[in-house]
Amino acid sequence: MNLAQVKTLYKNNIKVISNYSHMTILQVTNSFFYLLIYPFVINNVGIDNYGLFVFASSIAMYFMVFINFGFDIHAAKLISLNQEDTALHTSLLSSVTLAKVILELLAGAVFLVLLMTIPFMRANALLFFMCFANTLSCIFLPLWYFHGMQKMKVLTIVQLSFKLVSLPAIYLLVKDTDDIDVYTFIVVATNVLSSLVAFYLALRLSRSALKWPVLANVTGLLREVQPFFWSTATNTFKQKSVEIIIGSFFGMKEVAIYDLANKIFSVPSLLASNINAALFPMMVKKAQKNVVDKIIKIEVFIGLLCILSVVLGGYWVVRLVSVHDMQQAYYLSMLLSINIMTFLIVGSHIYFIYVPHQRYDFVLRNQVLSVVSFYGFCAAYLAISWSVYSVVLALVSSALLEIVYSYSLVKKVQGY
Repeated sequence: MNLAQVKTLYKNNIKVISNYSHMTILQVTNSFFYLLIYPFVINNVGIDNYGLFVFASSIAMYFMVFINFGFDIHAAKLISLNQEDTALHTSLLSSVTLAKVILELLAGAVFLVLLMTIPFMRANALLFFMCFANTLSCIFLPLWYFHGMQKMKVLTIVQLSFKLVSLPAIYLLVKDTDDIDVYTFIVVATNVLSSLVAFYLALRLSRSALKWPVLANVTGLLREVQPFFWSTATNTFKQKSVEIIIGSFFGMKEVAIYDLANKIFSVPSLLASNINAALFPMMVKKAQKNVVDKIIKIEVFIGLLCILSVVLGGYWVVRLVSVHDMQQAYYLSMLLSINIMTFLIVGSHIYFIYVPHQRYDFVLRNQVLSVVSFYGFCAAYLAISWSVYSVVLALVSSALLEIVYSYSLVKKVQGY
């Protein structure tokens, strides 16, 4: 290896480390932020009202997935392969934005129908409407652009700044159970405003203004990313169905308990799963079997450490942040931590094998099996034991099955 190659390798490694650190800081800070204010919020608005907020947010998440439509991985891949092509950057920013605006209008129409026809949503119309308004952040948050350009530092600074600004507003304005709407407004406004600023900075970074795209390009892009949409949709449908099932059958208090467990689990899981996302811009250009195998082996070890961190630290987190009897959250977080292995292993397959080899159909097939098996496991476990643990165990079982199936798909990829 000559000096020039060494310098290139060093620069690439620095970029990967920087991208990973800023992606992780962004998401972990977001998780820690809500853990930090968790005791204050849940004590003031009440555990049931907070559970209702989580439930409404889960409904909104379905629409957010529809509006994002799987652009993130595909568009990030195009940007990472053409980081100097400003014409492509402008075209993608314009096409993706217009596509999301169209999808937002469709989502809004469906949401209004649900709001008018479902009594429970109509009784809490303001809360559900504000949670739905969070979908506006999907239109303007060009996460894929900063990811592909390996400029996650910019996005990290923007979102963290808005989170810090919102903190005093939450502590000053959220005082009692009637203020759950105020809390929801602050959270949603923070997300939407930070997305608008990030969008403006993406335009500045691309050194060009938006142009009205050719409609054929927009429809072509939608067709191209469709496998990613179905994959993301099925995965989100499965993840958020846990909260919907728990809220529908066990109550809003149990939703709040599960949400705390999920927050505890999310910190180490983000530390782990962001490894694949950070490596993606570099690996997509030269994903080699021996390198991918080594990465997976290292990630298995990292996954075990993350699970151990939940087992050792989860109990104390619950003791510190919960103000009600929520000890159940610790046991649920330990169960959820097993999913970290799926995030790492299947994530490696998606980022480093399926996407570089254009096997987007494998991404979809894996996720379809996952969501179908989840409902199968859920029905079986609930028939044996009617409890929240059965629902979470079904989620974990489907995730483990996902790993097995993903390995069977990898064997079908040429060169693997």
